Amino acid sequence: MKDRAIGPNVKRLVVHRMSQQAVPAGGGLADGLKFLSDPKGVSDAARTATEWVEEAIVSVRNAMGRNPWLHSSDEDIAAEILRRLKKIEEQIK
Repeated sequence: MKDRAIGPNVKRLVVHRMSQQAVPAGGGLADGLKFLSDPKGVSDAARTATEWVEEAIVSVRNAMGRNPWLHSSDEDIAAEILRRLKKIEEQIK
């Protein structure tokens, strides 16, 4: 993803991962404010979240067995990851 444009689903997945870094499980408003007040921390989180998304997409694409995602776009894979994350989050509530 480094030298190409990323689409809306990939961006959403990066932001989702950054939100987990900004406000960890059990965290709150203070964690979010602390995160946002540190520009270097936000930049580092964006970089690591982007790397995490890249690795997640590659992992899905390279999964063994009958893999329906083998030739799918980054956007399609990111959309499916987001869909499954939403389903998990709804089950937790």
